[in-house]
Amino acid sequence: MSELARATPFGAQPERTALAWQRTALASAGGAAIIARHSGETLGPAALVILLATLAMAATAFALGRRRYATAPVEPSRRRDGRAPFALALAVTAMALTELLALAVTMS
Repeated sequence: MSELARATPFGAQPERTALAWQRTALASAGGAAIIARHSGETLGPAALVILLATLAMAATAFALGRRRYATAPVEPSRRRDGRAPFALALAVTAMALTELLALAVTMS
């Protein structure tokens, strides 16, 4: 890999990426709240528990995305460890399972 390819990007690219992570995490938190409201009557307190877990995962992704791109441009600690994408994947999976559970309860 060339020195240019290893260099930390300058300009607005890190800021745009951090904002994209924040928007995605906030959208998943909003989606979880809508799903919990929609399936609250069907699932009862389980919908609230799933909502809180999903909100925790979205907050984790928000914090990890913000921390990763808030470092100084010369700091080489922006490793791609996959924690933020994993937290968002878990949040989206929890939302999908909530809706599937609500459908299963309604059908039975």
